[in-house]
Amino acid sequence: MNMKPNEMKVDLIGILFTGIIVLMLIQLIVPGVTGTWVREANSKAFTYIHHYSNLTSLCCTLGSYLLYLLLFICIWSNQKKGKALLFVYISTLVFIVWGFYAIYETNVQEVLLDDVSINIILIPLLYLLGYEKAIFNSVKRMIPYIVILMVALILWSSLTFVFQYGFSAETRTSPSKEMFSIVISAYWCYALGMPESKKHHRTFKLVLGICLLICAFLIQSRGWMVQCILLLYTMLAYSAGKNALLRKIVAAFSVVLVFLLIIILLPSVTEGLFNRMGEDTRSGQYETFFSQVDAASLLWGNGQHGSYTFLGNTNYRYFDNQFIYIMFHYGIVPVLCLFGVIGGLFRKINKDRLTLEEQAYIIGCRFMSFFYLAALGGLSVYFKFGWNLSTLFVLIFIGRGVSLMSEAKERKRYSEPRTRTPVIKGAVYDGIAIKNG
Repeated sequence: MNMKPNEMKVDLIGILFTGIIVLMLIQLIVPGVTGTWVREANSKAFTYIHHYSNLTSLCCTLGSYLLYLLLFICIWSNQKKGKALLFVYISTLVFIVWGFYAIYETNVQEVLLDDVSINIILIPLLYLLGYEKAIFNSVKRMIPYIVILMVALILWSSLTFVFQYGFSAETRTSPSKEMFSIVISAYWCYALGMPESKKHHRTFKLVLGICLLICAFLIQSRGWMVQCILLLYTMLAYSAGKNALLRKIVAAFSVVLVFLLIIILLPSVTEGLFNRMGEDTRSGQYETFFSQVDAASLLWGNGQHGSYTFLGNTNYRYFDNQFIYIMFHYGIVPVLCLFGVIGGLFRKINKDRLTLEEQAYIIGCRFMSFFYLAALGGLSVYFKFGWNLSTLFVLIFIGRGVSLMSEAKERKRYSEPRTRTPVIKGAVYDGIAIKNG
């Protein structure tokens, strides 16, 4: 059977994207399961030492370069279609300027692949991957399996540590904490951006959500615990059915019940978490940071090697609040571009030119963006804005929603309204219901 050039192009893009995801998963999982626990000197806390090998280094390098290539293809494809927006050009310009500046300080590989690489500037443009149906369909197929895999690995890693060192042992770093930022992002997409059907049952999503809440307790993360509770409530309160007020009351009661059951069934796990409830782990970082860094410099940034002194580290380049982290290194432009992309979801929905399923998807992405922005704002210290799976998943789903809004706008300008075909259970993207008619 002969294949048309366009079909071949789409297939190749989908294969390329799948390869990138596999490489990123290897880079994440292998060091997380082959490392060792080390007790810190004069402390009861443990640190996990990841074991990096030639394989993981190769996967990291190859995956990053392939993602650059894929992003370039998507930018070029949409530029030819006239879909490239102003902030696409602005981001590219800022990337080039910082790239030339950074080349004088270090080598090309570090400029492109460092943990604080200039690729941060291009991250808002990853939403363009959601415009490609081959990429979107590929990530939809993979996400449920990635959620299950990550939940299993977190439970295995956390319980192995507990059985070996006890419930009272503390951890500074752990593979579970890194994996959680991936699985929560994938779960946002799965729970809020994928339709309820035979393959994606609402009950199964709720079970996975409860498993994530248990994982949040196991890694003793207050921020992720709050996220999981709010996400479960959103899914239950905004599901399909009549009597919205009753659904919200039942949802609140159900989430509280699940929370109490976890406390009762896992008392040793929850005790350590509640002991930390009154701790303030954030304000000190803000005070230290702004005592050393001029706030005005956040407008244009301090470059890849910008740093300050924190917790005894004289060359600390990171910040829990990812908006400040981005601006500290590369200024306010990437942040504005990110808000510009997400803002595209909040335009008025044209119901005559979007199916019920498409409307539900866009509303689901709006909820997703709130959870995502909260995480970036510092709700959890383990969530990083970077060239990683969590950022990639969310921006692809958001990009698909923006694409649907743009297509509806084009149809309004040039064509007749789209037929509003019914979908499963009144167009439910689990947690989001759209009434028919």
